Amino acid sequence: MTNNSDDDIKRYLKQQSQELDSMLGDGLTDYLKLGFASNFSGIMKLGYAIAITLSIALFYCGYQFFTAPEATQVFWGVLLILSFNAQVATKLWIFMQTNRNMLSKEMRMMEVRQRAWFDARDTKTQEQ
Repeated sequence: MTNNSDDDIKRYLKQQSQELDSMLGDGLTDYLKLGFASNFSGIMKLGYAIAITLSIALFYCGYQFFTAPEATQVFWGVLLILSFNAQVATKLWIFMQTNRNMLSKEMRMMEVRQRAWFDARDTKTQEQ
């Protein structure tokens, strides 16, 4: 009895894994698009705008650092490091929000599938 249940669970989890792989799509761009599929898409757009702005600031500070006279190199070097750290933090936030959205979506799907699986199992048990 438990071997059949274990085999059913293994098949079910393998199917779940294949569906999750197909949900992720072809690459990073498909994954990042999932971040906009929530109620907080406006905040995600703001996060991307901040990341782009920080990228521009990073390149500008880097250019100024390498072309500045020795007296101001420390200033531009500190700004370069600060803009880099801010950009890293912003990109981490973007990935965390995208991951949170994807996980909550997957958890809802798992709950629905689990209920359907248990209902089917209960129906099968009652028929026997």
